[in-house]
Amino acid sequence: MFGNVSLSFHIQQGDRPLAPTRGQLYDHIGLSLADLDAWIAKLRSEDVKFLEGPYALGSTRAVMVEGPSREALELVEVK
Repeated sequence: MFGNVSLSFHIQQGDRPLAPTRGQLYDHIGLSLADLDAWIAKLRSEDVKFLEGPYALGSTRAVMVEGPSREALELVEVK
């Protein structure tokens, strides 16, 4: 639970990789952070897969990355 938001997850039961979350009911999860450029550099140095961006999101910027279980994570810069 995050405030009044509840997230449910499926625990991997076998050896087959999970399907990506894009286009599914839970398309992605958004997380806010203060310094998008620092996070982009850190994640690139760790070979994290970038799905989109960086891109404008209203008056701020964001990127979409793939998490360890192929879930899409949107990182939104909040200053």
